[in-house]
Amino acid sequence: MQERRRRERLPFIQMDARVKVRRNLFSNRWIDVSVSDFNRLGMAIVGDHAFREGDKIQFSLRLNTEVGDITVEQAQAVVRNSRVGDDGTIFGLEFADNQKSGVAESLSRIESVLTRFKAVTQRMT
Repeated sequence: MQERRRRERLPFIQMDARVKVRRNLFSNRWIDVSVSDFNRLGMAIVGDHAFREGDKIQFSLRLNTEVGDITVEQAQAVVRNSRVGDDGTIFGLEFADNQKSGVAESLSRIESVLTRFKAVTQRMT
């Protein structure tokens, strides 16, 4: 069958994220956030929340792709900076070094998938 699309379709990828500030032992309110950039050392999230520099954040991620999901559950990060952007406040998070087993591996896998996805989309445009 002949291709009728004017432009080739790009692979689908989506990342869902939620965070919880660890200010006290009984804090268990999760907040959905948007991820604006990511690497295995940290990420930037966007939202209108009252995070402060130095806050310890617990986060969960799910990278949805056409071939399956990669999930990270209850990992740790620290808020390193914030700035106001067009879509809300952008918070820079640095991942903690002492993650649960498998978390660092999953974060590296997510970075690898995102890197390959970026390379594919750049070749297609």
